[in-house]
Amino acid sequence: MFKKRIREFYDALTPGFRKLADFIMEDTLDAAFLTASELARRVGVDPATVVRFSQEIGYSGYRELSREIKRYVRDQVTSTYRAAKDAKTEEDILNVILDNTQQQLQHFRTTETASLARATEILRNASHIWITGEYTSHDLASYLSKSFYPTSSIRASYFHPSISETAAVVTQMKEGDALLALALGIPGLDTGYAIRLARQRGVRTVCITNSGTVLPAREAEVTVTLPTKSPVAVASFNLALLILGVIWEAVVAGEAEVSADAFTAIHANMAEILELRANTAEYELPSGDAN
Repeated sequence: MFKKRIREFYDALTPGFRKLADFIMEDTLDAAFLTASELARRVGVDPATVVRFSQEIGYSGYRELSREIKRYVRDQVTSTYRAAKDAKTEEDILNVILDNTQQQLQHFRTTETASLARATEILRNASHIWITGEYTSHDLASYLSKSFYPTSSIRASYFHPSISETAAVVTQMKEGDALLALALGIPGLDTGYAIRLARQRGVRTVCITNSGTVLPAREAEVTVTLPTKSPVAVASFNLALLILGVIWEAVVAGEAEVSADAFTAIHANMAEILELRANTAEYELPSGDAN
């Protein structure tokens, strides 16, 4: 099996071969769907190196190695789906889903933490964070932007990447700003175009996606790729929500005092509004709305 062969040959591998070995061992799911050229590009080596690496560990070429990686991934996925299918109770299925999420998080930590750290640094140092995405990603963009202000001093805005809205928003972007693009579950072409225009204005760009091949991922300066495989045969967004929360916490980590002051002011305003409501005459309330 390819993992055993890699371990056996690892100590004798050249630095370029080790980069390939590390990627295949740590990011096996992605490796299963990459051609030799795509794998070479992801790792930063020549395509011929991929072929020579495959031969070095005992295969006739990359095609034979790729077939074995695909079989391995298929068996792993089938095993997970079988566990879900065999679940007898709601508790069983929940445990299967939680186990899968935990495995995905561990895989993500192994392969994407460096990219996530670069993304967080860009966002933390930005003068203004612009957030965009299509379909359900737009709703996540809206929620995330509202989480930044007023509970921190970080300025954040969201927009839909339509022609008119992107055109208007890009004119407001300045060098030193950052664009966070969410491309989850869809190709996100308009999101990709927004990134391209933003980069032309000197704006730093980050993409959070479940596919490293979609246009936003290819256009962004930093791309963070999330696994979305689920044992119940649907695309999971568990990790996406978790990682967005992690990004928010990391970016506002140094804003504890500002956040405390903001929450104090918000609660004071809420108390005042409740007092105003309690003293509002009934005839001033809209018909049927006494609350």
